[in-house]
Amino acid sequence: MKFNMKVFIFGAAVISALATLHNIYISGFFNNTTFFLAGITLAILAYGYFFDRLKKVKWLTAIIITGIAAVLIFSAFLGFYGRRTTATFDEDVAIVLGAGSRNGEPLSTLARRLDAAVSYHRQNPDAFIIVSGGIGHQADISDAYIMAQYLIDRGVDPGRIALEGMAYSTYANMRYSQAIIDAHYVSALINAKNAVVITSDFHMYRSVHFARQVGLTATMYPAGVPWYAVPLAYVREVASVIKMWVIGR
Repeated sequence: MKFNMKVFIFGAAVISALATLHNIYISGFFNNTTFFLAGITLAILAYGYFFDRLKKVKWLTAIIITGIAAVLIFSAFLGFYGRRTTATFDEDVAIVLGAGSRNGEPLSTLARRLDAAVSYHRQNPDAFIIVSGGIGHQADISDAYIMAQYLIDRGVDPGRIALEGMAYSTYANMRYSQAIIDAHYVSALINAKNAVVITSDFHMYRSVHFARQVGLTATMYPAGVPWYAVPLAYVREVASVIKMWVIGR
């Protein structure tokens, strides 16, 4: 079958558009990542629509192809990076990051993070667990509350769980969690900065970066992602990492 560049471009636009809608579903419309993804989607669509004219502009075609290839390559890097388990199971704190909920129940990505947290807890029951997630788009209660109930229902001692229900971004997850760690361990006269980050594999690179930025020595205990969410999750995360590099958050 002959390779059709125009079909390939519109396919990339569809994936980018779906990633934009996925980000709106999770985080709302007024979000930097949403605007970034929407802009990329419109640019790809415009290029596809005017492809017959623009294909003669070799440098522009090279930029588009290079950009799409870069997204695919960097997505592969995020996957390989995030699937590594570096947890030593003697960490003082486990930070579990939110990923959206509906009608008081965690979405599938969040449920997998929480299942990973239960697995980690069984191997290190002494760790203090922080569930971090604010009130999401079109939600009535915080992810943190839903996450805590999920863990308690699966046998985690409520006394070992702290709720961080204010975060609106990954950076805020880590900054507010670090404040809880300071408050908890200062009161116990212990200086604990040894934390394990529990989140989805695609999300691990950015999460560990921010954890270390706020002063935590972060190890990793990854959770998987439902197969149907992989393309959208990775495209969205590539956009979020670029945003992190540009504005630092």
